[in-house]
Amino acid sequence: MSPKLSSSRKEWRSLQILDAAKRVFTEKGYGAVTLKDIIDEIGMSRGWIYLYYQTKDEIFEALLDHQDMEHDRYLELLLESSPSIWDVITTLYSQQLQDLQQSPNGGLMPAFYEYFLIGWRDETRRGLLLNRYERGIAQFAELLQTGIDRGEFFPVMDVTDISRLAASYQEGIMTHTITVGLEKANTRMQLESLVHYLQVLLKPVLIREHHREEIE
Repeated sequence: MSPKLSSSRKEWRSLQILDAAKRVFTEKGYGAVTLKDIIDEIGMSRGWIYLYYQTKDEIFEALLDHQDMEHDRYLELLLESSPSIWDVITTLYSQQLQDLQQSPNGGLMPAFYEYFLIGWRDETRRGLLLNRYERGIAQFAELLQTGIDRGEFFPVMDVTDISRLAASYQEGIMTHTITVGLEKANTRMQLESLVHYLQVLLKPVLIREHHREEIE
């Protein structure tokens, strides 16, 4: 009989699988990856993998959920440590640029787009994408509303509409960066322009000087 694993041990093993899967998906995208690739990367037996995940889809979706949780924790830390909501926003875009510079191929994002856009006809995947989209819009709109409630922002339009606009611009920047590269897409310029556009829409009353014209 195999030993019974504690909850913490199970969580640790699950994170091992997700970490290995992230490396593989980052390197190969989504479609080219097989379950065997992930098994080989982690060095765990197929039987152990099946105790946690049955398919590549399950692993990828769990990885996306894990990434979301990491982002939520990062956002909480920013809210606790930043002097204003505008600083939170500019830091988020600055961090995104830094992540792209450290991983010019886009990190996990190419696999994300491949999974959802190629599989958009699949009802389950389409539902997952819609849920993720609406959650992202609502989260950013809530952040903007916090700025309004604090007397920092005086937006010229509804915050949900601003959030949708920002998401559309951001997704376009990401896809261009992934397909043609940081330099040709001039990703820094595009993200700085997005921040400037948000500044026009939100009319923040307090803007730290080093964020006025560019992302650092």
